[in-house]
Amino acid sequence: MRILALLALLIVHSALAGLRDVDFDPRPGSHAPLNVPLHEGDRAVRLDRYFGTAPVVLQLGYLGCINLCSTTLVGADEVLSRTGLVPERDYVALFVSIDPRDERAPAYRRAGWHVLTGAVSASAIARAVGFRYAYDKSSGEYAHPAGFVLLTPDGNVASYFPGVRFDPQALRAAIERSHTAAPVTPFERLLLVCFHDPGTGRYNDAVLLAMRIAMTLFLAVLGFVAWRRLR
Repeated sequence: MRILALLALLIVHSALAGLRDVDFDPRPGSHAPLNVPLHEGDRAVRLDRYFGTAPVVLQLGYLGCINLCSTTLVGADEVLSRTGLVPERDYVALFVSIDPRDERAPAYRRAGWHVLTGAVSASAIARAVGFRYAYDKSSGEYAHPAGFVLLTPDGNVASYFPGVRFDPQALRAAIERSHTAAPVTPFERLLLVCFHDPGTGRYNDAVLLAMRIAMTLFLAVLGFVAWRRLR
């Protein structure tokens, strides 16, 4: 059974190797480039406009990502509302688009959030906070991790909240005391890749293969245990 378990872990690890460029690369203490230019709607701003008074909840993504990005935003909205904290006083929420196409799209507004565009600046922010993403030309989509980053009022990375559902107590503690949330597991990381073309996406093929083999191994282990008990 140990051999089967190790084999399953190796398979998952191999699948994750294909996702090494699409993940959070935790860099606690790293400083975000606060002087980069962005746009909020039609208004030109700099990132430092949103820092200085409160911690910043930063989600990187793109407006054309209607599946996981929107799901993550809903999860972030929900957890922030459940913390009991007040937006713009206790924290500032930013959504920064990594997609240059969003710079030409109509202004997007979301209650409680500042929605910013400027792909060149977004790429610099992503590098600083350890947000790895990749563009697939064949599908026109971006692959990127799900979740958000919490930054201190002076722009340093405080903690990471990967996933699409979050613990309000952990987030409140992180905002108030720079407490770090529990890291995502390798299996969760495998499932939380934002990529929208399951038929041709190379990342999705790796995930599907890993899941199929893992399920086969799981059934084999169950069969082995049942056989041992019947002997």
